[in-house]
Amino acid sequence: MHSNCFNLRPLLKKTLLCLAIALTTLPTVASEQTFGIIGDAGRATANAKSVRESLARAGVLELILPGDNLYSGTYQSVWQSWRNLNFQFPVVAIGNHNDGYPSEMSYFGMPAEYYSKVIDGVHFLVLNSDNNQSGRTQAAWLDGQLENATENLIFLVYHHPSYKISSVHTWTEKKEFQLAIRPIIWKHRHKLTALIVGHDHLASVLHFNDLPVILSGAVQEVRSDRGVDYADGSVRVKTAWYFDSAPYWAKLVSQPELGQARVDFIRAADDRLGCSVLLKTGMPAEMGRSCVGASDF
Repeated sequence: MHSNCFNLRPLLKKTLLCLAIALTTLPTVASEQTFGIIGDAGRATANAKSVRESLARAGVLELILPGDNLYSGTYQSVWQSWRNLNFQFPVVAIGNHNDGYPSEMSYFGMPAEYYSKVIDGVHFLVLNSDNNQSGRTQAAWLDGQLENATENLIFLVYHHPSYKISSVHTWTEKKEFQLAIRPIIWKHRHKLTALIVGHDHLASVLHFNDLPVILSGAVQEVRSDRGVDYADGSVRVKTAWYFDSAPYWAKLVSQPELGQARVDFIRAADDRLGCSVLLKTGMPAEMGRSCVGASDF
């Protein structure tokens, strides 16, 4: 502590000055924002209940929904139990299972089918991959958004993965949309932190070349499959971590001031950490030690 502190009188003045100097020397703590990622969650099942309870135990109430938010019934019948526990839905993408775009947008308070939202310095660009007809329009919009974006963390959120990542679905299901946005993704890859997708009812970390892909769809239904490793033209599609075929959710902890974020995959039944990865914009995911040996492919 500064030596002049010991020469000040009266004692109270000395104490206050010393305290002020000490506080200015403390390291700055980077602010954090935490989200839960749950895709393909639009059905009330025992699995979904276990994920909801695990999220509640963790105190993670801000949710990212990468599509398929209603398989049957009404939004009220599926999501009121979440709202009763004070869950919020700040980032929602439309999937192929919905009750119509207007109904989904109205229930979740979405500003549009596709939109931009910045939350505490984290930029989310949300697309509607279900709408093939607007693929080119969305691609042009995305190009402009990324051209002007300046945030340290930028996540692109949509439902249908742009490359095949399971044995169930192919990227050609939404061919026009994917062919429109793929060039934009690679044009601005250096600005993207990661993709957040759904559609496949699995929990996994993948890379499209060096671009991290977060898949968190093992919520209301869990499928058994395997990881992938293949080339689609100039793009290598490879699974970096694959879950153990149980219900999971993903916790996104953002630190925009540090230009990084962490994603933890949590097994709902026992809150066990399945895999933790560090994300830095423009870089591949750094796989944590927890991910080693956890894959089954």
